[in-house]
Amino acid sequence: MSIDKLADAMEQFVNSEDWDEARRIVESNSELLSDQALQLLSENISDYRTTHRDDVAEYLEEHRALLERSRQVGVAKAFAEAEAHARETLEARRRQMDALRPAQPTPLQAAVWQLLDAESPEKVDQVLSQHLELTRDQSALEYLDSLIQQAQAAHADEAVRYLREYHELLRTFYELPPVMRALQEFMAVPTWTESARVLKNNPSLMSAEAISTLEDLVQEARHQNDEPTAHVLETYKRVLERSRQVGPDKAVEEIIETEEEPIVP
Repeated sequence: MSIDKLADAMEQFVNSEDWDEARRIVESNSELLSDQALQLLSENISDYRTTHRDDVAEYLEEHRALLERSRQVGVAKAFAEAEAHARETLEARRRQMDALRPAQPTPLQAAVWQLLDAESPEKVDQVLSQHLELTRDQSALEYLDSLIQQAQAAHADEAVRYLREYHELLRTFYELPPVMRALQEFMAVPTWTESARVLKNNPSLMSAEAISTLEDLVQEARHQNDEPTAHVLETYKRVLERSRQVGPDKAVEEIIETEEEPIVP
């Protein structure tokens, strides 16, 4: 297998939705168990460590360990062990997180816990769109910091890992340029009606800068051969352009007549 094909197979493996899908990918691509594949993963892990992305490095290390275990005991047994470990880890995390949950949370704390309880990327997007304070108010990050400190004091390692993931997520949003943050909020809401509301609350979204930024995202998606994402982004771009001409309500009314509800890219 060429290095490009190996890299493609590795990308599918590490981005798989669950262990079942990951197992099927390994079974269909035996080269993932080769020395070359393990070396490729090791290099990626080292790169992420160098850039202080320890969360990604740990994720890749978990996948590398699974490939090594598959070489030792076979794919079926290695993945059965991984699934059992994942169930144990999830249960431990739930217990540890429940121990941190406040009995009478403040409104901001309640919003943070809604985010922590989200069970899918779609639910995460929904919570973020409903609670804009999570990405705008540094108090949300400070609260997560305090939860991490409590978890560390209790030696609740699984909770620490989980909380750090969400801390990184909110920090990334918080540090985005204002126009990019506004675009994220605009594209995160689940309906076009809510999109119109976001537009009216954020007139900067109809600026030339916002439209140009969205066009850059479209071109980046196309450069990566991700046409579905490019199509979705193009739709949002048309709404922004039309909103400049006729206003958010009319632009959204027009898009509803021709398009399905928005899809988060």
